[in-house]
Amino acid sequence: MNKLILTLAAMCCTLALGATTYTCHLKVTVNESVAEQDEVPVEVVANNGLYTLTLKNFVLVAEGIPMPVGNIEVSGVEGVDEYGYTTITFNSPITITAGDDPQYDFWMGPELGEVPLDMTSRFTDTALSANIDISLELLNQVIGVELFGVAPALEGDVNKDGEVNIADVNKIIDIILSD
Repeated sequence: MNKLILTLAAMCCTLALGATTYTCHLKVTVNESVAEQDEVPVEVVANNGLYTLTLKNFVLVAEGIPMPVGNIEVSGVEGVDEYGYTTITFNSPITITAGDDPQYDFWMGPELGEVPLDMTSRFTDTALSANIDISLELLNQVIGVELFGVAPALEGDVNKDGEVNIADVNKIIDIILSD
């Protein structure tokens, strides 16, 4: 019973924090070599005007060979809302943590220590784009990561505001009354 209550509480906290997971197309450029992947999840969590963006279990695939990197996360980033989307920018060193995908035994990210990361991301409730540059000074390389994605549509979100609420009922009433 306690486990059920704890699970429900965790779900409520996640909803209250405004977590959105986008399914993204990923394009990685390393030394003019480009690798692309589809269906990469990126999560954005909003909490009181601060945002956390997470690219979990990042695996660089180069010439068909997977190179597990790990989790790239920036947190506590202030967002700027304008023109209908939120922009977050981050330029500071991070430590890439090990992923938890069981098909990989080794993640190279933690072995790199702190790496300079420069990111700009723009998103709405339904779409996200991000440019991330990871500087690997030891190898004299910059790994460029581009993400473009969408969030799954909410069933019942008639007015497309990213939430299912009374505003959707009002939209349906407006539609009925306008006919």
